[in-house]
Amino acid sequence: MSVADASRLVTLYSNVQSEKVHWFWYPFIAYGKVTLLQGDPGDGKSTMMLSLISELSTGGMTPDGKDLGRPQHVIYQCSEDGAADTIKPRLEKCGADCRNIAFIDEEVHNGITLDDERLYEAIAVFRPKLVVIDPIQAYINNSSDLQVAARARRLLRRLSTWAEAFDCAVVLIGHMNKHEGARGLYRGIGSIDVVASARSVLQIERDNHNPDIRILRQIKNSLGPSDAMMRFEIRKDTGFRWIGTGFSSGHPVPEQEPENKVLFFSTKTEKAAYLIRTYLKNGMILSNEMYQRLEAEGISHRTAEKTRLSIGVICRRVMNRWYWSLPNAVGEGKEPENAVSLNAGDVPWKTR
Repeated sequence: MSVADASRLVTLYSNVQSEKVHWFWYPFIAYGKVTLLQGDPGDGKSTMMLSLISELSTGGMTPDGKDLGRPQHVIYQCSEDGAADTIKPRLEKCGADCRNIAFIDEEVHNGITLDDERLYEAIAVFRPKLVVIDPIQAYINNSSDLQVAARARRLLRRLSTWAEAFDCAVVLIGHMNKHEGARGLYRGIGSIDVVASARSVLQIERDNHNPDIRILRQIKNSLGPSDAMMRFEIRKDTGFRWIGTGFSSGHPVPEQEPENKVLFFSTKTEKAAYLIRTYLKNGMILSNEMYQRLEAEGISHRTAEKTRLSIGVICRRVMNRWYWSLPNAVGEGKEPENAVSLNAGDVPWKTR
């Protein structure tokens, strides 16, 4: 191959425009990507997803309190439960807007598969922001498709292309295999290549001390921080309810949520993001004061600054003093008119 031929074949990364990842629920589920949700039968995978679907359909909030904006379309393709007697009643119980949630009727259009052109057409026409396939095993041609590496990667690659093309999150729900003693990634659905192809892998398990409580762990994340964790409960009397996040050392958040709910965090960055939003919800705070508050909670300057940039907090100079504020505070009377923005990379606690 000549040099000229090679130059036509390759693409320089300098010619690639960098893009940010857009999240449905940070850092668990991203738009334009494939997420794998796995767990044993009866552990609450579908119940959890129906709660998230309902919030997206109404423009509600993520479990950690992020506003989802305007209501969005969702495709929920489920083969294990009846649409009329099971799925719709559960959606209604969650408060979903069923006008924004669709499925392909398999009694009319049978034989739907993961790489089915009819699924592509449904996405192209309905334009959902979330597509959920439940369970993945029911939408393959034969059992070997997920066991053979080449076939598994081909299936996931096609789904990934659709997700990216229509900027929708694709969540594949499946039952874990029964390899005793294996780590979560190796108890996954089919070949390890299925797990490798997914950008995020979530696993649900029951709490050892309370079977009504489930733990959602992120065991793989190619797009952001890993090892995130959430908890929810499913009880006969009260049903489904998020009960907070998890932090390995068990440090509670100092400012409690209503109803005395205690939140826990899986990483220092996650804790810092929550604290920053909490402290800024009523308006600007001096940057030095913010760093002091965060340091008192075990958050370093470095982690605080990285978190500030990642969640879009604005740092502005007012009369030679630096302040932090939330992005949605701009133009709403919460920042002085003579504020000067801090550029990314500037460090407000340095002497100027």
